[in-house]
Amino acid sequence: MLSKYNSTKVMTFKHLLIFTVTIVTVFVNQIQAQSPTSAARRFNVFVLGDATLTTNEAEGPIAVGGNVTTAAYGIKFDPAYGAYYVKSASIGLAVRGGVKLAGGSLKIDRDNYIKIGNCLPNSSDATNLKVWLKDEKNNVNVIKITATNDSYPNTQNNITINSRSTTWTPNVSETVNPVCEQVFGTGDGQIDIDAAFVSMTKRSEQLATLTNNLPITNENGSETNGPILTTNGLSNNLKIKITSSMLNRLNVLTVSAAVWNSINGSVVFEGMPTGPALAQTSSAFGVVINIINVPDFQSKNGNTIKFPNFGGLADAQGSYILYNFPDAKNSVRVAGNVLFGTMFAPQADLIKANNGNINGQIIAKSLVHNGDEIHYAPFITSIPEPVEKAITVVATSKCANDAPYLDYTITPSYTTSETATIEFINSEGKVVQTKTSQALTGSILFPGATVDNTGKGNAWPGWASQGGKWVEVADLNGSIRKAGAKIRVTLTPTKTIDISYPATTTGCRTSPPADTPLPVSLASFTAKNENCAVQLKWKVTEAKNFSHFVVQRSTDAKSFASLNEIKYLDTNKDYSYNDSPFSNEVAPAKYYYYRLKQVDTDASFEYSTIRAVESGQCDARLSVEFYPNPTQDEVNIKSFSPVKMVEILTIGGKRVYQALPAQNQTELKVNVQAFSQGLYIVNIVNADGKHSSKLLKK
Repeated sequence: MLSKYNSTKVMTFKHLLIFTVTIVTVFVNQIQAQSPTSAARRFNVFVLGDATLTTNEAEGPIAVGGNVTTAAYGIKFDPAYGAYYVKSASIGLAVRGGVKLAGGSLKIDRDNYIKIGNCLPNSSDATNLKVWLKDEKNNVNVIKITATNDSYPNTQNNITINSRSTTWTPNVSETVNPVCEQVFGTGDGQIDIDAAFVSMTKRSEQLATLTNNLPITNENGSETNGPILTTNGLSNNLKIKITSSMLNRLNVLTVSAAVWNSINGSVVFEGMPTGPALAQTSSAFGVVINIINVPDFQSKNGNTIKFPNFGGLADAQGSYILYNFPDAKNSVRVAGNVLFGTMFAPQADLIKANNGNINGQIIAKSLVHNGDEIHYAPFITSIPEPVEKAITVVATSKCANDAPYLDYTITPSYTTSETATIEFINSEGKVVQTKTSQALTGSILFPGATVDNTGKGNAWPGWASQGGKWVEVADLNGSIRKAGAKIRVTLTPTKTIDISYPATTTGCRTSPPADTPLPVSLASFTAKNENCAVQLKWKVTEAKNFSHFVVQRSTDAKSFASLNEIKYLDTNKDYSYNDSPFSNEVAPAKYYYYRLKQVDTDASFEYSTIRAVESGQCDARLSVEFYPNPTQDEVNIKSFSPVKMVEILTIGGKRVYQALPAQNQTELKVNVQAFSQGLYIVNIVNADGKHSSKLLKK
């Protein structure tokens, strides 16, 4: 009978043999302390979507993930304290989309620079732009950006960079550090604004859960501790007293939007430490004021939240204060006089009106700034990041008493009484079996396997007893034996990990016994992809009246074709065979499956265990093709597996085309005649995953 061992000697009978161990941790954020706005990279204004900058100015760098609409506005700050540099140039304004020139001049001063992701949007949302590195007389002059049909002297509707192309090293040009260049994305050195807002939204939610330890003092000297959800007992003029014990910690006060809006007098800070220098990037001291229940307040009072007058604060001390809006998800208009501190509203559309300066950062989903100034004061208080729930999963496939089992251990990072859900998933992504209410440590049979009352295996996945004989069948349970099978483990976190079906050995079977045992035993049988060639190796431990091996290959683990016959020699225990299936098969395959047909001298035979080899990058036909590129009229898309979705985005991230092809469609054409000239991103999703590439429209 065919057997598998890890030794060249015949081994004694064993009922238990372990095959595969998978250890996976659903990892959590490391506990580390940094500012909750650190993902904004010290940009003083960091906006996920669109921004309207009309009046007056920002004294710190700005990053906008959508489009910018601008009029008479200024951006100026010392570039030595910039947030983001490209080839030594401090970027005063970075825009992922385009810029709409709405009248007046946007001026970027003090040798700061600009990056615009889409200068030719051909859209009513933004202006088609021309960059003037030289004036109309072809002299090097201050850089101006106008509409494509405007002239350099136009002072009414432009962006003026009050520096020359020779200001920076290297000098900027149309090809070296150009204005029109995408700096947003996930590449090295790019601004990953989408990931930043995912992170900061979690941080906003975390700050709202912190314990209140900062009381507010009434005029009569009585203290009220947060959370403060009603105005009962609060006077109009309040104090926040910072004592010596508070100077090396985070101080938290939570109030409802209704309470904060109702303070008609002033809030005076006493004992605040001197404001930090702009070069300082961290501090143990800080104040977080959580403003909560914003949706309830707005449903009754509109979108304006009035801030009180502040006393005892200077501009730089805004770097110690953060106003957190964890549940604000619509438009929020902040009103009041001069505000000291960061407006942390990563899910809200923020409106900064003409009501005094803000000395702090603005973190928001979108921004309208149409009054006064935003001063550069990044929030620098270091706050430990939230520790999310995590599980570590150890999974081991084994054969025990002629039955296939999966041993598992799930170790949560938190105390829980939860039970686990474990799903067996085949290589095609189909759920084969779901087991609920499982203990965190256990051993479960593979789908389709059963045991008798003594615990001995009597049924196996992919096999059926017909007429007193075991016959291999193509059923859902049997698919779990193929390479690429997984389990999905769910508590509160969820993680999918790879598993493999345990193989049959002399001592333990994970498939039915053969009707007639064969006089050959194998110590091992392996298949590996080595430099895009498959190397098969096997070792014989003993054989009697044995004739030869037939190497067989399949692309579906069901229908096998014979490749070569290899004679058995009494003097030879080690055998090998090299195969080159990649790009040679008529149709490409993600996996190739191999087995040995083991033939006795009387022509009886049995098959070995199946081994799988993944094609990986060895067969170019598995990738998605689209052509021609560059193109003027249309793009042809060809995929090995059915196409599920096609979308085309501008470099600025705006979707200009999307299609959901018919089921099983592998080829389609996309008409791009109406597209503007320039680069686009093509995303294609098929059964093998997502494929992205750039497309040039001529």
